[in-house]
Amino acid sequence: MHDLATTVLGVRLPLPVMNAPGLFGTPRELSLLLESRTGAIVLPTATVHPFVHAQFRSLHNPGFDKLTPLVRQLVERAERRPVVASIAGGTADEYGHLARAFAEAGAALIEANLADPWVAATLAPYENRGALTAIAQVLAASPVPVLVRLAESAMRHYAAIADVLRTAGVRGVVARNEFKGFEKFLLEAAGDFDVVVVGNVASGYDVLRALAKGVKAVQVDGAPEGTRVFARLEHEMRQAKGERSGSAG
Repeated sequence: MHDLATTVLGVRLPLPVMNAPGLFGTPRELSLLLESRTGAIVLPTATVHPFVHAQFRSLHNPGFDKLTPLVRQLVERAERRPVVASIAGGTADEYGHLARAFAEAGAALIEANLADPWVAATLAPYENRGALTAIAQVLAASPVPVLVRLAESAMRHYAAIADVLRTAGVRGVVARNEFKGFEKFLLEAAGDFDVVVVGNVASGYDVLRALAKGVKAVQVDGAPEGTRVFARLEHEMRQAKGERSGSAG
């Protein structure tokens, strides 16, 4: 049987597939992930304070202090699968505070969401090199490794972004699973980064294609069959590698 495990910034995932932060975000759904074949458990994006805004619905969350106890519960039951915390802040210091809080709660990886429209409106990290530098520097001091989630609109700045992150010591990004996303970043960043991609995954073959192009893992952002998607993707990956097994469960 093929070993499908991968490592992202030194953190081992038994399967190179996980949920995106916006998928399976309620406590019940996150609990169901524990019974699935996912390679990691990714929390919804959290802010320092509860966030409810009519214009920025994608960032609605109860605040980090409601999610850190959940991290501890998930870590106790997750076995070998890492828990990944997604964070967003209105200042560099907020990113640093959230990274430390979730690391202390047991998260193995932090995903700093710099792709949300609210972050773009508040900090404009891809238009303001100083803002990105300040965020990267506080993230580099995180007790656990950090991935920076790139906005799709940031592709024209990839070389500069890679330079800022590399200089600060941040070596992981999350990018859209398409040429203008991760492939363009890999070309312009000139190596040195662990890349996780999100979206455009309909089958295990899609996962394998992304891995073959140099990414470390894939985030699923849609799953009509619910958490069973991870078993199906694993089954299809093994089939593509020539393994014979029963149907996906």
